Amino acid sequence: MIRLFSISSLVVVVGMMILASCSKDDDAGQHEQKSPVVLVHGAWQTSYAWEQVQANLLSDGFQMTVINLKGDGEDNTPVNELSFAGYIDQVKAVINSFNEPVILVGHSLGGAIITQTTSEIPGKIAKLVYVAGFIPQTGKSVLDYALDAGSILGPVLTFNADQTLAGLVNPEVNFPTVFIQDGTDEQKQFVLDHYRAEPVIPLATSLNYTAESYTAIEKKYYVFTIEDNAISYPFQQQMATDASITKTFTINTGHSPFISKPTELTAILNTIAKD
Repeated sequence: MIRLFSISSLVVVVGMMILASCSKDDDAGQHEQKSPVVLVHGAWQTSYAWEQVQANLLSDGFQMTVINLKGDGEDNTPVNELSFAGYIDQVKAVINSFNEPVILVGHSLGGAIITQTTSEIPGKIAKLVYVAGFIPQTGKSVLDYALDAGSILGPVLTFNADQTLAGLVNPEVNFPTVFIQDGTDEQKQFVLDHYRAEPVIPLATSLNYTAESYTAIEKKYYVFTIEDNAISYPFQQQMATDASITKTFTINTGHSPFISKPTELTAILNTIAKD
């Protein structure tokens, strides 16, 4: 009788241990659940810019989408049909395709886009991340912010005859110098191969949002690119300060860290996702 009782007790104890282990596994699984990531590129670049970071994040288990803005890359939407509002609609459509709030990441022009988008649908944004991104205040456009004193972009900007497209003078030299001077020769050629003029209207359109809608998102982050020739490090710092962003990271790159140092940028995004 005593032996039977001992065996029965052992069965009960083992069963409880298994249940406890399963419960811990479930808790761990819930803890590891990751918000979807949406990546928005900047001017004179397209979704190609995020290719390596996208591959890294997918390998890390994230759901994600990289947006290719209309009028960029291989998209041939007529210039007169492009608008800043259209860009916002593109981003909102992607965000709304997920059933949970997303981590929204914007680079350069993409910073202005995610600022406006967040202000329109704050409940759909879990975290807002700027990677050398513009943060125009309401009533200001990207062009209003584009010519900071530390940038070498302004002197090499050029426009077509009807002022609908913006490009760089002598892009074979100036585009890599402004956007990825720290990259390898192969990386510089990679961005140059994808170069095309940028539609002006979205760059020149003023943002329109309230402070209340923007500050509704508490978790904001800025990744400073401290060797940036397009948006200077001091100007990035000033924009982050003006937007009351206190959670910041630095990466020792030019304007395209997703190409020159994709592994390091991916690690930063993973840190932000866990915060």
